Amino acid sequence: MDAHNLFDYQGCDTKNLPPLSHTNDPQTSFAAADKMIESGALSFQEQEVYNDIRHYIIDGQHKDFTPKEMAHWQTGDKTENYHRIERRQSGLLNKGKIERTGEKRDGCCVWRLK
Repeated sequence: MDAHNLFDYQGCDTKNLPPLSHTNDPQTSFAAADKMIESGALSFQEQEVYNDIRHYIIDGQHKDFTPKEMAHWQTGDKTENYHRIERRQSGLLNKGKIERTGEKRDGCCVWRLK
C-alpha cells in the first residue's frame, strides 16, 4: 500500500483484509467483494466514512462515536447511514485510522479517531 494514500488497495496484498463476504455467502458475494477492491469503490467508501467521522468529531465537537450516534447526526436514511458506517469500521481499524475505546453505548462499541 502506498504511504501517501492509505485508502488505496490497488496493488496491495489483500489476503489479510477483513472479510467483505462470508464463508456461507453465495459466489456472487465473493465476486462483488473482488469488484469493490478492483474498482476502487472500497477505498472510496472508506475515505468517505473516515471524512464523515472526522466531521462528526471536529464539527460536532464529539470525542468519540458509535455508528448509531453518527447515523442520527447525519441527514438522510438513518438505517442506511448506520450500515454504511458499520461496514467500513474494520477497514479503518486495520489501517490505524480509528480504535475502540473499550466502552459500549446503546449496544454499540464506542470508537475514536487515532
